[in-house]
Amino acid sequence: MLVWRKISTQKWLDSWQERLAFLGRERLAISQFTSARKVRLEVFDVTVNESALLLRCFGGEVRDLNHSTADWVRSVVSRKPISIRGRLRIVNDEPIRGTVRDLNTIYIPANLAFGTGEHATTAGCLRLLIDLAPKKRDWEFLDAGTGTGILAIAALRLGAKRALGFDFDATAIRVAKTNAHLNKANGLKLFRADVLKYTPEGSFDLAAANLHSELFRKAAARLWPAIKPEGRLIISGLMRDQIEATSEKILDLGGQIEMTRTRGKWVTMVAHRTEI
Repeated sequence: MLVWRKISTQKWLDSWQERLAFLGRERLAISQFTSARKVRLEVFDVTVNESALLLRCFGGEVRDLNHSTADWVRSVVSRKPISIRGRLRIVNDEPIRGTVRDLNTIYIPANLAFGTGEHATTAGCLRLLIDLAPKKRDWEFLDAGTGTGILAIAALRLGAKRALGFDFDATAIRVAKTNAHLNKANGLKLFRADVLKYTPEGSFDLAAANLHSELFRKAAARLWPAIKPEGRLIISGLMRDQIEATSEKILDLGGQIEMTRTRGKWVTMVAHRTEI
């Protein structure tokens, strides 16, 4: 699988979307870096001719994912199902028409947005979501930075009566809505919002914030009040050297880190209130 990539400044984002519209908007993935005011443009599954055209007209680079050693890339290319704790099965493809749906299987076609289940941050969140999901049937879940919507869909599979997912990236929300429809996750509410400005509606038993460290620390004061007194917040997107700063932020908010799990250079944490 070939992917074309280019870094640009945010102010040219609308222009790039227009320039690349001929390839189909569903093939363009946009990653925004708030602190650097830059965006990464990626067009997946391009042909050799498309690659040559993109390089000639717009520069950037083309990579062959078949030669990557990253776990999540190997999963995307090979389309191998991913088992999470033996409770959920993530398939990086669409269901075959006419097959009987397994309620423990989630279909997340790869190459559209972040969150296929194999990357260490998403996998860490999924495992902790399974471990922490309440046994009761009326619990509620909030997913900040939902990406493909995989965590919110998983929460519904695990018994949540209400799941909300939001993301700043309009492409991600469009992809997440497609995935919700694909997985018949009718109870999932998805919308575009800025985590630095949005105030969550209601309170939640579980929430996930798979955001980079600096963004999470800026947004934490808005997310924290939405956690119920007995609730938990799953924090991911962190690296090992960001554990201390993130823990201090949780302490400032009146919380405490109760669990830290690492996978390679990535870290996933669980926080709860200290006044329980």
